[in-house]
Amino acid sequence: MASNSNTPIGLSNEPSCSVGEKELAAPFTWQNPSPNLRFKELLSFMRVSKSKAYELIKKDPTFPKGIPLYDGERSPKVYRVRDALAWIEMRSSKSRNNSPLSN
Repeated sequence: MASNSNTPIGLSNEPSCSVGEKELAAPFTWQNPSPNLRFKELLSFMRVSKSKAYELIKKDPTFPKGIPLYDGERSPKVYRVRDALAWIEMRSSKSRNNSPLSN
């Protein structure tokens, strides 16, 4: 009989990765078999609130663009994991370059 877990599918609270012979435990790991994310999954993946995501969509032209599932103004959108990762990496690089320690 399957156990009843409150952990959503694709999320694991106790991941580990092995480096050489040592095991490192990560506090949170995203494990999504699909290359696409729905909006709620994007929020969880990027760890931003819904209001902050809408603010970023409005103000930041580099924020990942949603791909409509079908033609229509109210079509649900999917977001590519690689676009989200690229945006996070770009923000990380920008923040490192603007750091007072880097000058």
